Amino acid sequence: MPAAAPKDALRRILLKPYAAITGAALPDLAWDGASLDLLNPKPPATAPDLALLTGAQVFAGCKAQTLARLDWARLNRDRFLQSLTSDCGAGALVAASGLAWDKDKLNFTPSWADFWDIARHPGRRALQRSVRGNLEFALLADGVSPGDIYRTLRTPDGLDRAFRKLDQIKPYLVWWDKPEQPAQMLAAGRVLLTSSPTATVLLAATAAHRHFGVQWTGSLMEAYFWAVPVHAPQPGNSALALLVATDPARLAEMAAATGLGPPTRDALLLLPKAASDATPSANLAAGLVVDEGFWADNQAKLEPRFQAWLSK
Repeated sequence: MPAAAPKDALRRILLKPYAAITGAALPDLAWDGASLDLLNPKPPATAPDLALLTGAQVFAGCKAQTLARLDWARLNRDRFLQSLTSDCGAGALVAASGLAWDKDKLNFTPSWADFWDIARHPGRRALQRSVRGNLEFALLADGVSPGDIYRTLRTPDGLDRAFRKLDQIKPYLVWWDKPEQPAQMLAAGRVLLTSSPTATVLLAATAAHRHFGVQWTGSLMEAYFWAVPVHAPQPGNSALALLVATDPARLAEMAAATGLGPPTRDALLLLPKAASDATPSANLAAGLVVDEGFWADNQAKLEPRFQAWLSK
């Protein structure tokens, strides 16, 4: 689950109305695939009524028939944004990580190439202390087209190319671990440019009356989905909770509260234009959708390589 998507907001805005309508308890939830054996068709000891999963997890669970096929006649598939529905998954939210800066200190819209250009734009930079995302940003800065990023990373030469690119700015980097830190670093003047979850940096800018900007081009987009395990203890509750959780007014409220992108067109239309334009959902075409399959296959071996690179 993205760090920028607080569980309390999801419960308060999307799930508590379900309890109010039905008089029932909130449905049991799994917030990620870690608590679900998505590839095991045998009934688990316990299963949630709903799960919030990545696209790759939904694909795996649907193929293994451990996730139920959704009733799209009731959910109305046409109102969802492109790629935010599948047989077993209904879009829940869209999160993004991108390039952020303080507009009062940098009067143009920078790119990832500018992030790497220390000579023209001197100053500290910040990246998350994790391999995920940084390899994509490095290749974008090195001129690889978005459509070729994961094809390149699937080759040894492509991985070496990404790490060589990171070598170029390593002396100028500071690292963040928590999603609120990039905005804090910008506000304190510690860095000129930083990667950041877009939701947290834009909400921080509003709260502190700062002029932080986000570059949507080259941002990394991550979609999350509601799914129903086939062994959900109360499938009727799951179906009703899905209807409530995809209500456009509640999705718009969720977007306004969290800065995350709503999954449906009707929810986007309920937001003021400035707020709608500042959501990942409105900027999907400008970003790069994270290849969850690539990271599922490779993060366990690439993270140690990244940490070893950090320690050199």
